[in-house]
Amino acid sequence: MNFRLMAMVTLVAATLASCGDDSPSNEPSQPVTPVTPTTDNAMTPDEQKSRLEQVALEFMDLTPSSDFEQIADLGDYMRNNYGENYDWESVGEWAIDLWTKTRKAVGTSSDQDRWGYNYVYTNYEAVILASNFTGHFTASNGKWVRTDASDLQFIFNDQKGQQCVLSLVTSGNVKRVHAFDIEEYDHYEGSTEYYDRTQNTVGVPENVVVMLTQGGKQVLKTSVTIDLNSITDNEFNLTKGNITASVTQEFNNGYRIAVSQVAYTAGTQASASCVVTKNGKTLVTAAAAGSLSDIPDCNVSAFSASNFDIDNYDTESANSKSPYVKLDILGKVQIQGKVSDVRKFVDYLNKADDSSDTESTFKSYINQANSLLDVNIFYDGTATKQASVRLEPFIEDSWNGHTYWTAEPVICFFDGSSYSTFEAFFNDTDFKNTIDSFKRLANRYAGLVGESIDW
Repeated sequence: MNFRLMAMVTLVAATLASCGDDSPSNEPSQPVTPVTPTTDNAMTPDEQKSRLEQVALEFMDLTPSSDFEQIADLGDYMRNNYGENYDWESVGEWAIDLWTKTRKAVGTSSDQDRWGYNYVYTNYEAVILASNFTGHFTASNGKWVRTDASDLQFIFNDQKGQQCVLSLVTSGNVKRVHAFDIEEYDHYEGSTEYYDRTQNTVGVPENVVVMLTQGGKQVLKTSVTIDLNSITDNEFNLTKGNITASVTQEFNNGYRIAVSQVAYTAGTQASASCVVTKNGKTLVTAAAAGSLSDIPDCNVSAFSASNFDIDNYDTESANSKSPYVKLDILGKVQIQGKVSDVRKFVDYLNKADDSSDTESTFKSYINQANSLLDVNIFYDGTATKQASVRLEPFIEDSWNGHTYWTAEPVICFFDGSSYSTFEAFFNDTDFKNTIDSFKRLANRYAGLVGESIDW
């Protein structure tokens, strides 16, 4: 396995939580304190393989591709009949015209590079508000025809001739945020180039609802609530700004995805929680949170500047301490843990990678990385950890008299005396039913969008 890729996967997918309440909890935002099992209640590796396969098969049975056939058929028809081959010229011209009308010239500025070449900028400011982008676009004779309205809708027919409506509605308070800049080349004269530079401020509404209906019935509804705080002079600063948000997506097949507790607090905290349900039954819950420190003093709008250079900002000390992720599948399998210091963890992995031809040094850095990593597997919402995950050194290759080392994540069992690589644990024999079922399910989902998977 590519070591850097493995490091990233391990950090992102298994940087999990262990601090918190001592009592077990299925609430993803409340991590538990792991309890070491006794000899009597410790599950053997074979028992865990059987249990994991049982849960995986149950999950796939609950989420068949047939659940999304109607939605996929509609999406496929929309893409083929109203996609890039459809005449969108009127929509594009309408959007550009509205954006152009919002621009206001605010003067010129100039710059010169070290070779004496001159650059002259005509500066503009533009305020983009959703409330300005309204109208009903109806598909007619191969193009979109607009009529005045107080909201934004796209109206078209499906493969059965039923009317479909894709709508966007906003409400609540609107916070203006300088989001990005656009720099467009105009012309040049002699040793001078002329540009238009537009500072774009976006009005972020408190509530946004996007809905797709088919024959008068709701197919998909996405509701977004955003609360922006600490906006100064229309700028969102990473060290001063706060934001909270939630997103709920509802499908006509009973699936519901609710993302809540999305919060960023002035460069000190970040968190999010997600629950996926089907007809009220919880399929997956997940949560992530962590403290942040030494985030550079930077406005979000700076990232789009033509002269943006990350080296101009002090990122050497930026870090996250004890970030956690908690994952719960059907209330039957839970994974959680933490990395006590992300910067040190990544640094140790990088140093190990740089020392892959020196066994003792490589193993030392992997051991130090493991000392920061705490990943555990639980069952049925209990606090008893039945397995944990760590990195284990393995010989990757021997060439020209040199031995090169790599590290793989391994599953360690209750007494710490035995472990199994992911590849060996999730092997083709013990998990044959799961793997075969997953391939069939994945192929069916891929087939819904006209794709195939080459296994």
